[in-house]
Amino acid sequence: MNQLAKLLEQLRRNPQDYALVYQVMTQAIIQVLQSQRILGEILLQVPRKIDQEQDAILGLSWRENQLEIRIAPTPLAELRSDEVVVLLEHEALHLLWQHPLRYADSPTPALVQIATDIAVNQYLPEAPRKTMTLEKLERQLQRRVPPYQDSSDYLHLLLSLSDQEKQKLRTTGRNSISIDPAVKDANLRQETHQGWQLGKSQLLPGNQQLRLAQIKKILHQAWTNTPKKDRGLLPGDVVAMLDTPSQKDQFNWQQVISYQFGTIAAGREEVVYRFNRRQPWRMELPGTVSRLVPRILTFVDNSGSVTDDELEGMLSQLSRLASNKHLPLEIYPFDAQVHSEQRQKLINGGRVTFRRVGGGGTSFQCIFDFLHNQRVNPTSSQVIIMTDGWGEESINSYNFHHVDWLLTGAVTDLSVKHPVGRVLNLGKRII
Repeated sequence: MNQLAKLLEQLRRNPQDYALVYQVMTQAIIQVLQSQRILGEILLQVPRKIDQEQDAILGLSWRENQLEIRIAPTPLAELRSDEVVVLLEHEALHLLWQHPLRYADSPTPALVQIATDIAVNQYLPEAPRKTMTLEKLERQLQRRVPPYQDSSDYLHLLLSLSDQEKQKLRTTGRNSISIDPAVKDANLRQETHQGWQLGKSQLLPGNQQLRLAQIKKILHQAWTNTPKKDRGLLPGDVVAMLDTPSQKDQFNWQQVISYQFGTIAAGREEVVYRFNRRQPWRMELPGTVSRLVPRILTFVDNSGSVTDDELEGMLSQLSRLASNKHLPLEIYPFDAQVHSEQRQKLINGGRVTFRRVGGGGTSFQCIFDFLHNQRVNPTSSQVIIMTDGWGEESINSYNFHHVDWLLTGAVTDLSVKHPVGRVLNLGKRII
């Protein structure tokens, strides 16, 4: 009996031991690393979370802009060790082909589940139980289906089926998958795709770009950590995608932030195409609509740990943002304090003055203290903090949530343990 099997045996006796659940997952990923190195490298980077309410044993799910593996511990304990391994490989392949992002807003999630399962199961020694395979689909349709196609090709095929053929898929019975999204029996389902679905409010282009950046980062790191001798096991199209990243896949933080501006109401402005609500009979009086360009306050790190080149780079990017987007920017230098007397206010694409102010230690708390003392409205203001990340570990944000941290290095360099808002990288590449 291998180590994973022993851990599963212990979990059957005590399925509420969450620490043991995580040990099972860790040991299973180790076995994936030994058989499919790149899939194991992918799984190592995805957070894991126990979810007692999930309708299947495993599933990839979005939590804000980060994918995580959700685990139902009780049914997990009933699997054999080889079933756990193949189920994890199945999930890693979904992530490899970016399925949770590509189909996040699909109007036909049930058909997406069949199409994506068919695509990934062809690269596994055996398919997880109750997931669709190419062989099952061919038997039900009584015809040949091309192998090793992209999930989008299989989805197109499923959408073109007759009503009678679709009905066959809905009534396949216990030996295959049901495409009825109302199925909730965890004992009949090893994995779920329900966590892929995002609401309309979550599908803003800026958020989708952040999700793409997260997935690209995971895949790039997995590819880098995989020895060349193990890369040959991947399909050629996947190798091409990972080995020669497209130059068009650029992470544009200015675009991400500008999308955010269109979601923040910042007072109201007069417009002639709306009736005046107070006096609607007076046609000459303008009405009002929400103004969606908030007050933008940018704080640029001038502490001693920031080099002159880094400071010049940050100010250059701000200058381009102001000129390209014609946004009203207020720029404040800071180190251990906010140097408000050196504020620069840019209107209609004005130019940034390049100069260093201060040069002492770094304090992020001084920024939020300044905003609070100046009575800046947290709901109608966007805060941008450009820094190398070195500072304190905890802050009082005074209910400011529209905050973007732009780091000159890796996003993990930020010293604040639980930062409000989003943490982005000033680099151009998304991987």
